[in-house]
Amino acid sequence: MVERTEIEKNVRRLIALDVLYKPFSSLGDKGKRRAEKTAKGIVELIKDKDGTGERIFAKIEKKDIEKARTLREGINIFNKEYPNYGKILEGMIAKKRLKKNKYIVYGLVEGYKLGEEDYVRVMMDLGFDRREASSVYPHIIAISEKLGKASEYAKREMLIPKK
Repeated sequence: MVERTEIEKNVRRLIALDVLYKPFSSLGDKGKRRAEKTAKGIVELIKDKDGTGERIFAKIEKKDIEKARTLREGINIFNKEYPNYGKILEGMIAKKRLKKNKYIVYGLVEGYKLGEEDYVRVMMDLGFDRREASSVYPHIIAISEKLGKASEYAKREMLIPKK
């Protein structure tokens, strides 16, 4: 019986984490896209001008940074230097392989809900104190529902990393 209780506790924790992190992830992705768009707009405004003002500075710097070739670039160069072996290599790459992955599939049974304590515990694990977690989690849940990101009743699955 203890094992089942421990499994249930951990599944509830996993669901609460899923419901809480998805809106943060979504907002983070949205923020990153907006930051990149804003930066491109600033680059267009500055071009070769000085972007320094009374309260800000902005300039465009060009830097030569050596980076490793991409895998595809390396394969293309190999194909040019060793065309016969390149064909063999491309053939090996083209072959599909069956990859077996393990997933944990989890969720809440219809009619059950996570309690406030499930969310508060997860947020405390993430570094909030109890008072902060209790006051913030309802807002995160509201954002999650507004974004349609994570319903408590969704069937979830997560890839289990290989050891």
